[in-house]
Amino acid sequence: MSRRTEADDGPPMDASAESEANVVAGDLSALEVELERVRADANDAADRALRTLAEFDNYRRRSERERKDASETGAASVLRELLDVADNFDRALESAGTDVPPAFLEGLTLTARGLHELLDRRGVKRIETVGVSFDPHVHEAIASEASADVEAGFVLRDVQPGWAIGTRVLRPAKVVVARALAEEEN
Repeated sequence: MSRRTEADDGPPMDASAESEANVVAGDLSALEVELERVRADANDAADRALRTLAEFDNYRRRSERERKDASETGAASVLRELLDVADNFDRALESAGTDVPPAFLEGLTLTARGLHELLDRRGVKRIETVGVSFDPHVHEAIASEASADVEAGFVLRDVQPGWAIGTRVLRPAKVVVARALAEEEN
């Protein structure tokens, strides 16, 4: 038995053809649902892949920063020990009298210069002291003296030079800080 409506212009459809058309329409609908699910899964996988790449990039940057910090910390330890040697050479040169043989003095001078050049190549700089405001981050006050010439809170002189690499203090400068004369009178 075939059904025919006024809207149908074609030949009448038998029951098996109509049933087959319903199955195809159902399969098409199921395929569209499956296609949407696969698209959603693909978008989800792409999103996870992008997040993983971002996490890996952050990990790489963090690892590089930690490696650099560890390297700088190790270098700072060795450089800190070299500062004492450089200071000893400087003190020896300052206290060398006229009775020191010139060749020995020249050897001391060349060795001290070599140490200071090595420190300079590594970015080690002397911390400013005399005439600057006392800064507890880079200065260590070992004494204070009344002074009419220098404003209170400023460094009068350094006892031992301080050294830094960039913003990292290797050794604070040991300094004498000026205080007001009025404090001396009381």
